[in-house]
Amino acid sequence: MRRVACAFILICAVALLVTPMVEPAGSDDVKQILKDRIGEYSEALTKHDLVALDKIWADGYTFTNGRGQFLTKKERLENIKTGATQFESIGREGEDIHIFGDTAVVTSRVVLKVIYGGKESSGPYRSLHVWAKTQGRWQLVANQITPIEQ
Repeated sequence: MRRVACAFILICAVALLVTPMVEPAGSDDVKQILKDRIGEYSEALTKHDLVALDKIWADGYTFTNGRGQFLTKKERLENIKTGATQFESIGREGEDIHIFGDTAVVTSRVVLKVIYGGKESSGPYRSLHVWAKTQGRWQLVANQITPIEQ
């Protein structure tokens, strides 16, 4: 009996893993909202707009930069305020948005002209954003960038 129960659980788990995720109705509208939010985010970074960034980043927001450093919302805001992080331009391409209820995962390739932690860090990166809809608005809860070897 135990073997039958274990086999049943295993079959159910595999079925869940291989079943394609169907995005909810209206996902095109949500994707457009997220594209707009990402545009606002890029603009806030290049304009060093701390007020906008404070609203875009959720309170528990975390960031892992291209050097593997893990930063909180407070640390990122401070870096932008002091000039340790300075974005001059952000180019995005190949955005892919997947929606999972009130959470969305956005992957893309970005080309940054930026100084991180006082060091030149410009170049191409893979970008991962996790957005969550809380209290009726989409906020960035986590993101990570990984340098692309040239």
